[in-house]
Amino acid sequence: MKSKGFHCPKHTPIMAALLIPGSGYLFLARPMRGLIMVFWMCIFAYITFQLTTPEISVIGRYSGGIAVWIISVLEVDHMVRKRNQR
Repeated sequence: MKSKGFHCPKHTPIMAALLIPGSGYLFLARPMRGLIMVFWMCIFAYITFQLTTPEISVIGRYSGGIAVWIISVLEVDHMVRKRNQR
């Protein structure tokens, strides 16, 4: 049984996930998962922005969203490795 989506080089989804949050999932034919991750990035970025003071750096203020972004890149990498093992 063939999987959905198109075949692309193994580094393409990872690079896309690094450049645009959630886009790596599109290359892996999981667009809903990408949308969910972007939603949670926005939620956690908003929460950490509201809980921090203006003296904290921009990266610190949006650290919740950045953390979810990093987790999504690692998950895309894991999915690519798993797909290439088959």
